[in-house]
Amino acid sequence: MKDSQKITFILHGKLKHIDKVQKRISSVFENGFDIDFRLTDPDNGAKNEAKEAIEAKADFVIIAGGDGSLNETINGYMATEEQFRNHVILGVLPMGSGNDFAKTIKVRNNLNELKAMIEQQSFLNVDVGSMHFENLSGKRDQRYFINISDIGIGGDVAENLAKGMKLFNANITYTKAIVSSFLRYKKQHVELTSPNYRWSGKMLSLCMANGKYFGSGMCISPDACINDGKIELTIMGNVSLWDYVKNLSKIKKGEKLDHDEVTYATVEKCSIQAPSPCPIDMDGEFIGYTPIEMNIIENAVRIIGRH
Repeated sequence: MKDSQKITFILHGKLKHIDKVQKRISSVFENGFDIDFRLTDPDNGAKNEAKEAIEAKADFVIIAGGDGSLNETINGYMATEEQFRNHVILGVLPMGSGNDFAKTIKVRNNLNELKAMIEQQSFLNVDVGSMHFENLSGKRDQRYFINISDIGIGGDVAENLAKGMKLFNANITYTKAIVSSFLRYKKQHVELTSPNYRWSGKMLSLCMANGKYFGSGMCISPDACINDGKIELTIMGNVSLWDYVKNLSKIKKGEKLDHDEVTYATVEKCSIQAPSPCPIDMDGEFIGYTPIEMNIIENAVRIIGRH
């Protein structure tokens, strides 16, 4: 590794004791790196900061936050011209409520481990999903995801969390949001089409998975692979609250469910239509509604991590 590589850490603006976090990062990375710190902004999160860091020729851009902040970083990366972004390696220091993508790439909130992975050049080529959808203003929009995007109850849960449903820890927060959504969510009819697969019916949840985990550690798509050029679909049709609760331990263990209303499939792209708009959860954030056009961009980014 060459001397004085430029590394930019983007810190979530709401992190507690930001000064102490910066000091810890500096103490670990001060030898061999030119360190730059940026804070997320209220309107665009990490997107603009990531784009500016890449255009400033950072060698590494590390987001210190959760899945939502990582999503913003990915969108900043994809919004940057290729001539600037091709040399950049992204990373995540998991400090959010879910940190689900970090589980897939085996990255912990440990600065010494993160530095060691950089020194060992432990980098992964990772696919990115591209989605066209209807945003919260009712206009067609495009956004990228790196972990999981889903419609149905996941979008409803994400909307609840966006409205401020916060408790003492991530597991309690997600569990309460899920139960609350189950008690009032009405299953909606959707039609999914792709070149090699079709599905239609009433669904509780339809997950488009690049990573394996969502919802603070639930392994919803155990066969998902971050660099195979494909998206794994996990479709829960007419599944009851009791069925969900009964199988929750299996989902957390990464076991596929043997259930008539649960379907697994693999696609490279798909479109989803619904008579009534279905809410969309993208990497833990509520972003808008169906209809959806989704495709995968193979090996779109390089990220610090392990298989």
